Amino acid sequence: MELLLHGKVRPTRRFLPAKLMLLPILILATPLHLHAESYSRKIAISSKNISAPVDIHGQVTNKNGEPVAGVNVTIVGTSKGTTTDEKGNFQIQAAEGAVLVFSFVGYQTTKITLGASPVVNVTLLKSENAMNEVVVTALGIGRQKRALGYSQEQIKGVELTQSNAPNVINALSGKMAGVNITSPNGVDGGSTRIIIGGNNTITGDNQPLIIIDGMPMDNTIPAAAQDVTAPKDWGSAINLINPQDIEDMSVLKGPAAAALYGGRGANGVILITTKKGAQRKGLGVDYNFGYKVVQPYRYIKMQNEYGAGGMVSLNAPQYQTDASGNPMLTDGWEQMFVNQKTGSGPFGVAVTDQVSWTGSGVSWGHKMDGTKITWWDGTTKADVPQPDNVKSYYQNGSQTTHNVAISGGNDWGTLRASYTRADNNSIIPNSKYNQNSFNVGTAMKLSKRVNVQVNASYFTNVYQNAPALGNTEGTLQSNLIYAYSRNYRGTSDIGNYKLADGSRNNFTGFPWYGNGSAQYLYWNTYEHNETVTRRKLIGSAQINYEATDFLNLLVRASVDANNNEDLTVNSPTDATGTIGGTYGHGLVRDIANNYDWLATLHKDNIFKDISAKWSVGGTFYKRSMYGLAGTNSPSAYANPYLTYFANYAGSTQTSQIPSESWYDKELNSVYSFLNLSYKNYLYLDITARNDWSSTLPKTQWSYFFPSFSASYIFTDALHIDNSVLSFGKIRAAWAEGAVDVPPYIVNTVYSSSSFAGQPTSSLPSALPAINYKPQVNKTADFGVTLGFLQNRINLDYRYYRGRATQQLLNSPLPISSGVSSIIINTGVLENSGMEMILRARIVDQKNFKWDASVNMSNNKNRLLSLTEGANRVDMANIWGGNGNYISAVVGHEFGTIMGYDYVYDPKTHKPLLQDEAMLMQNFGVSAATAAQMKGTMYQSSSTIVPIGNATPKFRGGITNTFTFAKGISVSTLIDWKIGGQIWSGTYASMMQQGTAPETLKERDGGGLAYTTPDGTSTKWGVVLPGVYSDGTVNTNVVHYYYKYMQYGVWSSGPNGNNWIHSSAVLKDTWYKLREVSINYAVPANIVKKTKAFQALSVSLVGRDLFYLYSSLPDHINPEGSNGAGNAQGIEFASLPGVRSFGLQLRASF
Repeated sequence: MELLLHGKVRPTRRFLPAKLMLLPILILATPLHLHAESYSRKIAISSKNISAPVDIHGQVTNKNGEPVAGVNVTIVGTSKGTTTDEKGNFQIQAAEGAVLVFSFVGYQTTKITLGASPVVNVTLLKSENAMNEVVVTALGIGRQKRALGYSQEQIKGVELTQSNAPNVINALSGKMAGVNITSPNGVDGGSTRIIIGGNNTITGDNQPLIIIDGMPMDNTIPAAAQDVTAPKDWGSAINLINPQDIEDMSVLKGPAAAALYGGRGANGVILITTKKGAQRKGLGVDYNFGYKVVQPYRYIKMQNEYGAGGMVSLNAPQYQTDASGNPMLTDGWEQMFVNQKTGSGPFGVAVTDQVSWTGSGVSWGHKMDGTKITWWDGTTKADVPQPDNVKSYYQNGSQTTHNVAISGGNDWGTLRASYTRADNNSIIPNSKYNQNSFNVGTAMKLSKRVNVQVNASYFTNVYQNAPALGNTEGTLQSNLIYAYSRNYRGTSDIGNYKLADGSRNNFTGFPWYGNGSAQYLYWNTYEHNETVTRRKLIGSAQINYEATDFLNLLVRASVDANNNEDLTVNSPTDATGTIGGTYGHGLVRDIANNYDWLATLHKDNIFKDISAKWSVGGTFYKRSMYGLAGTNSPSAYANPYLTYFANYAGSTQTSQIPSESWYDKELNSVYSFLNLSYKNYLYLDITARNDWSSTLPKTQWSYFFPSFSASYIFTDALHIDNSVLSFGKIRAAWAEGAVDVPPYIVNTVYSSSSFAGQPTSSLPSALPAINYKPQVNKTADFGVTLGFLQNRINLDYRYYRGRATQQLLNSPLPISSGVSSIIINTGVLENSGMEMILRARIVDQKNFKWDASVNMSNNKNRLLSLTEGANRVDMANIWGGNGNYISAVVGHEFGTIMGYDYVYDPKTHKPLLQDEAMLMQNFGVSAATAAQMKGTMYQSSSTIVPIGNATPKFRGGITNTFTFAKGISVSTLIDWKIGGQIWSGTYASMMQQGTAPETLKERDGGGLAYTTPDGTSTKWGVVLPGVYSDGTVNTNVVHYYYKYMQYGVWSSGPNGNNWIHSSAVLKDTWYKLREVSINYAVPANIVKKTKAFQALSVSLVGRDLFYLYSSLPDHINPEGSNGAGNAQGIEFASLPGVRSFGLQLRASF
């Protein structure tokens, strides 16, 4: 039969070919088996004979004749499919002439056109070209990588488990280009910050969306962990995800890759697919055991020659003396800030007028040469170095993991169920957690046209006393840096923290105050207990219905339910059990529901060489959170040792009222996408999405954004000789995205409190503005992929550039307005960068293979503009604004370090020192004294200015995998960060307080000739480099104190001057041996002889082993940062570097 449609079919040069205009008609005509051809301006549609389906069966093997299990077998043009069993066998119904596609990760995709025979045996060849692999893309859709017009990388679950990383995200460190991982404390259980490419928002969340089996999971870093002054880091939600249950993880980079997820995917998407079992005979049991030791090893370097003492004299330091005139342990803080009087310091000026605020750990005192001195507790001790006091508090951590999984399946479905138990002990005493993970995954065929997938994971995590971040007072690291002098003796000083009656030992006479916490380090460690319990259920259920051979329908419901509990019990400090105790209890219920539907029309060869797929879908997302928390004041218990809210001895009028919090949000979406391909070498994807967000004003609820991407395989199109270039692909993408705002920003929300026992409400400090608009991101993305030497060498390069406009920021208002600021849409943030990946099979022999991959990325974030009158947005500051800031500054890169700097001579660009006139004015001294002081003090800027930037120039990693005969493989990973700066409070404090090794130079006689006020000739002199306002170069030799006192920590400095922060801005470049693993898979012929196992393997893994190079001095942690939020670039008292050594055993029954 042939039907001719007469009429004019006008070709168009600006749009698609005329044939494509008939795409919907032709797709819908498919069940009639009509075939289309065009003749000039006529189109002929004729019927084709299709034979009846029959049972097709066969076996899939590799080139060695070994069966390949889990191979996907599908029929082109339909959604019908199956997988091979453990023997490589498959069975499927298909008609003669149908095309079967055999695909499996790591192998070349193979197509077979069916003939008359019902038996089809296929040999799959290893794929040297990853472009032919099927990868997971948006909405969980599997596509060939060659067809993608954007950047995507994938990692298998086995690589995640072998890495022995603290969590599944840390396992990506150094392995993917442009995927930057930050862990503030570096230990298991802590928060992890993930940035793909760069930052798109100044104050919002820049992390990618995480999807687990179709369910978006909230991975927001807790507010405490984002704060650079955070007390404790309890970790982010991704820590709960069990790597043993992950099949693979796919990273979609850029807005075009994640366009179908709308604003939630503006920062990229990480897709996690969990295991669902595989076809096999009977049930299989897999057991995995893991054990690792976590070792603190990179302790801060400190000098071990000189002990406690302050800068009270320019003569040789002396011990303080007791009432009997005997030398005693010097209290440097008391010397400098308590006993000082006007005229009692150097040059007759009080020390408090010459130095910044230091800690009590100042160590400019007497040499620790064994002199017998009266210790703070009244005993007599030899004053000797204490090199191990930096280690005394820490311990080796450990983790034990047991995983058991049962799986099986047949032609009608697969099932896997697993349980994992993990027990972790931290490097911090009395800090530990345990976790139980339950996972069930199944894929079932209810009929020939209906498939069902169900995935569910349930976690319980009990975390006791998470490690505190560095800036928190009371941690050993902050006390070592700030409170304890180098005489501190560790546990022998304050280890006996509890008296026999159970009360706290107050260590009367202890000299290192640490703001009241230094002497109570061990009491706070063991008697202040906070436990966070998390319970999480995340899962999805989806139904796939093949309505016809050309129409697929999908419906999915997902849930992410969380129930968190925070319990604080601080023991009373007295023997009666009533004084100083604290009880707090908080509960949070957080539930998110996500409902998706998707309808897909598809047709291969809809015209000659043209295939098309058109989909339309929608999503309804709702999240609801409610929290209730309360605490009693640390005053007195009415009943000893009992912990409940009513047990409070204070006035009921002043007892705290429990606080409530809640969060509700809805997001409705519809979207559509069209995939076109021509001759399997030219691909075009078009997407469109519209969101309706409840957090925006009604007039702005709805917002629309499109995307386009294209891929061109020019080696196929141009028939380029394989010996010249094995594979060549050019891709391009453009996407527009929109990001809504957090709930209640558009509303005037009152905060509740109490006054004199009565409830009160107060207005917000920031005034909401009307007609908020969502933030808009527009990004262009270009890339090229090349393969050489039969694809043994592959190169992938990506360049992207985008702008994020309508940032949601606070704009200051006059105080007369009654509020401090107004929230408006303002600011343009530019984000651009490049990524490069090079992979190679260097050696390919039967008994030895060497695979290598190198990745490198560069990113630039620049703030282009803000609202009129504003030039920066402060993201964080340390010490309540008395330290420096991390800001976004117009014209500068994201992550600008702000602080006080030197004043520079405009001609020579050298720092300016205070001349005699300035010294007379600032210190009130005579001209003669000013002449003596000349050369001791710099001039400083009157306001904070940019002094550095945290953005690195390059990041990268290199992985080498060596595969030997008989199941042995060795893998290594080195990653690096080049450029970028940090402001190190650790370095500034140690230099100022005399604890840094660098401060030994002059004290040990390595300085210039200098005569002390008492006439002693020394080599303690220094000349501060710089000039005076008249251009004269400074040549005055002064005491070394003034060299190191320039390293101010607090902003406030000597009389009218600000301490300079820029001297502690350090370049942070490092190279690290991140991972070494040795794996042994017992050969199959040996395993079979046991008659008990189906597979056996063992792995030895070392992680975070050591730094090959670090530009930071004194073993300061190169990856230590205060907080995991957007404000990167501040470091103070970070934990020592840790490394782990692990053993993994895997057995299958």
